Amino acid sequence: MKLLLVLVVCGFVAAAPNAQKHDVIVVENISIDERNWLLDGLVTLIINTIRNFINNGMGILGIPPLDPLKLDDLHIDLPLGLINLDLQLEKIVLAGLGGFVVHSSKLDVNELSFDLDISVPRLDISCDLYDLTGDLLTAIPLYGKGKAEFVVEDLKIKAKLFLKQSDNEKAVIIDRIEGASFEIPSFKSNLDGAIGGGDIDAIVNAIIEEVLVDYVNRFHGAISTIASELIINVGNPILEQLDTWGLLAPFLPRPRVNL
Repeated sequence: MKLLLVLVVCGFVAAAPNAQKHDVIVVENISIDERNWLLDGLVTLIINTIRNFINNGMGILGIPPLDPLKLDDLHIDLPLGLINLDLQLEKIVLAGLGGFVVHSSKLDVNELSFDLDISVPRLDISCDLYDLTGDLLTAIPLYGKGKAEFVVEDLKIKAKLFLKQSDNEKAVIIDRIEGASFEIPSFKSNLDGAIGGGDIDAIVNAIIEEVLVDYVNRFHGAISTIASELIINVGNPILEQLDTWGLLAPFLPRPRVNL
């Protein structure tokens, strides 16, 4: 059975993004343990491929590495109660995505779902320019412009991804995400130039760190819904470029034929 996994691995490595329809070889006449061993190997292979894709990009498709991830701009509105912030960030660099750690993963071929429990040890976020407006206790105005740096440590993410075949029939993509949750144990903020700088900067940063972590962890459900939609909208166009359905299809239950 190891030979079959080697063939699967070779098939994945050799897979190139194209629009051709491939015939599927069905995996039959193997024990449950052997089947699970093959699935575990396939999941590990796909996770490592995703990590390599994040770190190195895909030159053949003109997709650059996603770690560090570079964004032109990002608008964040945080109505936190104690402190309310409207933050516009420009020329953002986010580093650390490729260092994610997989704590557990389970592929269920019967319902075509993927349970995932991962963490990201450290995310370093910087931007060339931030523009901040807001208030403290709805009474004290907050404002500022300058450079900003943020550090997120030990970000924890859990989710159940339901999968489907892409319209071009060659890729595995995300149908929907359920039960998504995340936790941010540590967040550090360094806004330079808020309300004149100096000690005021330190106070604003300390409040942001304390209140934001509590807000995110308390309202992670609503935030997860937004994040799930973003992951599908951004991730599926990339997944559609990978010829992965032919690897998964042999493990899917075969439809019963009524005689």
